[in-house]
Amino acid sequence: MAPTVLDRRQMLSALAAAVAAPATAQMARRPAPLRHDAVQSLIDAYVKDGRVPGAVVALVEPGAHKPVFLSAGVSTFGGSQKVTPDTLWRIYSMSKPITAWAVMQRVAAGELALDEPIAQHMPEFARMQVLIDPKAGLAARPASTPITVRHLLTHTAGFSYAISGNGPLEREYKRLGIQPGSVPGFLQPGEGALPDLQAMTAFLAGLPLALEPGTAWKYSVSLDVAGALLERVAEDTLDRVLDRQLFGPLGMTSTGFWARDAARLAGNYLWIDRKTGKPTTTPDPVMPLEKDGFTSRPRLLSGGGGLVSSARDYARFAQMVLNGGEFAGRRIVPAGTAQLALSNLLPPGVFHEERNGFAAGGRLTLFDTRAGASGGPALTYGWGGAASTLFLVDRVRQFAMVAMLQFMPYGRFPFEPDMGTALARDMDGR
Repeated sequence: MAPTVLDRRQMLSALAAAVAAPATAQMARRPAPLRHDAVQSLIDAYVKDGRVPGAVVALVEPGAHKPVFLSAGVSTFGGSQKVTPDTLWRIYSMSKPITAWAVMQRVAAGELALDEPIAQHMPEFARMQVLIDPKAGLAARPASTPITVRHLLTHTAGFSYAISGNGPLEREYKRLGIQPGSVPGFLQPGEGALPDLQAMTAFLAGLPLALEPGTAWKYSVSLDVAGALLERVAEDTLDRVLDRQLFGPLGMTSTGFWARDAARLAGNYLWIDRKTGKPTTTPDPVMPLEKDGFTSRPRLLSGGGGLVSSARDYARFAQMVLNGGEFAGRRIVPAGTAQLALSNLLPPGVFHEERNGFAAGGRLTLFDTRAGASGGPALTYGWGGAASTLFLVDRVRQFAMVAMLQFMPYGRFPFEPDMGTALARDMDGR
């Protein structure tokens, strides 16, 4: 019997079919409908136990935008207004992924590149210095590596945060008003007034860096600098840039740097003594400290911690990320750029918390950590906010989650691990 001979075209077709078959089967096995009993029980318990007055969770799965909203409680302790998907929440550092994805849109447009020095657009950062001894003073040496766009998106630029201690550099941040977020009411006596965004970056350029760029992960104002970079590239203010690039196209009509409808803004509560820093057994409203924060346009448009949003709005952003840059049939971010934004962008040899990667503005798990208290599958992306809001995109179990509630400080109650446990109960094996 004559041997069978496959020509080149037949061989390539056979290989393509073999590769496509598992993918086709995976598509055919669409995940079962989202389960949410454990998540609903979790937020019910947080309300019942008096940890928060109310909470809203959004769950989305790939494809068409059909979110599942779960809610419990009211917007303020002692109040009667029930929380809804349209209640407004201070999302603080959950602003960071939004700013980072807006930067990635500019990367897709060819206006920025991940590994280009930001000094090409912000020349004041061309000759940065690095602290010799962060504990001893502000003595510094010239940096050997320029700050790049990648560094800003991954907290490896070498900046610090005013909340990261009370060393010489952090004290200078406080003196100059370089603070996280946009709320002047949080300033302590002796601290400088909040500058506008471009003035803040000018102050930063005149100070040493805490670390050599690209050598370590250090939580910092880098996403605020990324917002200033967007302003330079777009030649517009950050609020208008985000409106044009993301909030408008995604229909996020309630998201911005202040609440247009203050009556929808939920209460925020502090669970530590302001003088001693020790945990308390009763909550203290944060709102009196905020004064005009979150209810009028702030001077500092903080891309790292200044946004207000609703569960309905942020679920739209989460859907776009889960869908790889697409929302409601519209391409918001090119597919290749979205894949890049969800990849590990850390410089070689650098990790977040020793084992995680970092994608565009958010943590990226590199290993399956479901055996831990708050773990998840590999390649789970997300971040949280100082008032305990939480966002994640799980591409293995094929869902995204947005949790909106307000208590400070983050970690006063174990909401993140509690949510991880609840999601595992609902999503594993569905």
